[in-house]
Amino acid sequence: MSETTSADRATGLARRAWIVWSLAAVVAALSTDNPVYRGLVTLAALDVLLTWLPRGRSLRRLGAAVAFSALFAVLVNVVVSHTGADVLFRIPDAIPVFGGPVTVESVAFGVTVGLGLTAALVAVAPLSLILESHDIVDALPRPLERTGIALATAMNLVSGFGRTFASVRDAQRMRGWRPRGIRSWNEVMVPVVLTAIEDSVLLAEAMESRGFGAGPRTSFASHRWRLWDVAVCATSVVAATLFIVLRFAGAPVDWYPYPTLALPEVNPILVAACLALALPAFAPPAPQVREPVR
Repeated sequence: MSETTSADRATGLARRAWIVWSLAAVVAALSTDNPVYRGLVTLAALDVLLTWLPRGRSLRRLGAAVAFSALFAVLVNVVVSHTGADVLFRIPDAIPVFGGPVTVESVAFGVTVGLGLTAALVAVAPLSLILESHDIVDALPRPLERTGIALATAMNLVSGFGRTFASVRDAQRMRGWRPRGIRSWNEVMVPVVLTAIEDSVLLAEAMESRGFGAGPRTSFASHRWRLWDVAVCATSVVAATLFIVLRFAGAPVDWYPYPTLALPEVNPILVAACLALALPAFAPPAPQVREPVR
């Protein structure tokens, strides 16, 4: 017999609805070069992320990753692409690869590329900031269940390896250790590797004691699909499909600023598709159903 309590409230949609939404937003952002569409996808994804972001979780790392990726994309396009009619300044031709004119068009296209990366990163952020790793595993189809568990475990060990490295390094420094070349790092790496092996053995024993591999995976709490989950999935798939269909139909989906900068063309249908991706922000919290542990 299952029990539903008002205290257990999920902070989002069903797990698979989140995955479908994220994939659709990424497809919409990367299937076009138009900065208007990419900007709208970014705003919609940011609205959804801010609406469902759990308390205590910060967007600082995401903001740093987005800023670095966008600035790097702009910089690379500016110094490599020397096409365009409006020249800002010139890099000496004696500098290989980077030498040549820096144009307004190259800056604009670099901003568009950075905006696409920003939209993609914000779109997949809910999978790590809103959902837990076990939620992603639970959302996988049954044939991929064991593979998902192995990948999630490996990712946890990677992050744990980084934390162990920092702890051992700080402890060795407190004991007077200072890096004096490659060989001196053995005093840090050997304890880190031994700790990682020990953690792996402990994790394997814990999984075995909990009956891993003895039967189908069970969950203490499950999310039941609601009309909102179906609506979000359907809307997301339609939005992504519109970009693909209109591209094959010959509609102006992309924007190319060369050789002279011009305003991008905007299709009202695609604008509506981008705005529809903000639908999860309006979804009410879903009740979390407890199931007996089997």
